Amino acid sequence: MAQSKLRILSVNAHPHDFTHYAGTLGIHASQGDEVTVVSVSAGVNIHNERLADELRKPPEERDPVVMSETPEQYVDQKVDELKRACAVFGISDVRMLGFPEPFRLSTSPGAIQALQDIIQQVRPHVMITQSPYLSQGSEYPSGGFDDHLETAYASLEARSRAANATHGMTLAPHKIAVTYYPGVYFERSQLDFIIDISDWFEKRVEAEAIYVSQGHTPESSRQRMLLTLGNLGFFQHIPYAEGFVRERAELLSRLPVPESAIEHAEESYEDMLKRRLSKE
Repeated sequence: MAQSKLRILSVNAHPHDFTHYAGTLGIHASQGDEVTVVSVSAGVNIHNERLADELRKPPEERDPVVMSETPEQYVDQKVDELKRACAVFGISDVRMLGFPEPFRLSTSPGAIQALQDIIQQVRPHVMITQSPYLSQGSEYPSGGFDDHLETAYASLEARSRAANATHGMTLAPHKIAVTYYPGVYFERSQLDFIIDISDWFEKRVEAEAIYVSQGHTPESSRQRMLLTLGNLGFFQHIPYAEGFVRERAELLSRLPVPESAIEHAEESYEDMLKRRLSKE
C-alpha cells in the first residue's frame, strides 16, 4: 500500500538548528510531504561572531558598522538566513515566533500556546524537536538549562495540550503520531535510525554557508559537513548521513529488516567501497 503524504513539523530553538536534519526534511519535501519549520527564538544572543571579534579589539579599532548594528537589524538578518536556508530544501512554510532570549518557559509561557496553535493548524503526523535530555550529545549530564531544552519542553507540552479538547478551544484537537529528536544531540550508539542524505550533501553545505551571521564561510561550512555527516555515514558504509532518536519504541507486527541491510550484507567489498565513495 502506497504511503500517504506526511505533514512534518520541525520545532527548533534557533534559526540554524533545523539544518542538523535539513537533508531529511529536503527528501520529504521533494516527495511531496508538507514540511513546516518553526524557530522559537531568533538566536540573537548566540553565535554573533562578528560582534564578538570586534569586542576583542581596543575600542578605537572596532568596526563602527558592526558596533552600531541594532538587535532588530540582527534579527532581520537571522530570519532572512532561516528562510533562505529552508528554501534550499524546498521548504516555504517557515515560522519565526521570536520569543525573547534566553528562552525560558518561566518568562515566556506563551510559547506553549503558540506551538499548540501551530500543531492544531498544521496537524502534523511527525514532530521533530530538540532533545529534552540533559546530556545533549555528551555522556556527562548537565544540570543547566538552555534554549534547546526549554524548546523541547515547550513543544512536548504543546503536543500534549493540542491532543486534548478543552473548553474554549476553537481548533479541533490533534494527536501527533510520532516524535523524533535530531541525532546531533546524542552519541552515535544512541541513535535509532540513520537517513542516507548523500544526494543532499551539497545542499547541506550551501545552507550552512548562508549563516554568515554566525561566522560561517563556504570553506568552514564544507569542512563541518564533511566531518559531521561524513563521520556518521562512514559507519553506515555510505558517504553522508543524518541520525535520529525515537521518543519511544515503535510498535511493529514483525522484525524490521530493511532491504538495504540485506543488500549491504550480500554485496562484495569492492561494491561497498564504490557505494561509500559514490558521492565524493
